[in-house]
Amino acid sequence: MLVDCGGLTFCDCTGLSVLLAAARAAKAGGRDLRLCAVPHPLARLLRLTHAGRAFTIEQPDDR
Repeated sequence: MLVDCGGLTFCDCTGLSVLLAAARAAKAGGRDLRLCAVPHPLARLLRLTHAGRAFTIEQPDDR
């Protein structure tokens, strides 16, 4: 499953919780949750919380 985060301007702990729940649901179904076009604030949040490990983060030229 691919989530395009390009239009995201804000993400707090609630948004992160939703993304993590979606990643768990995807993994339970034998799939990965992939994030693309991750803006700097979300990348920073993922880095600070170590939550980035739950996702495959694609670079713009990976698709």
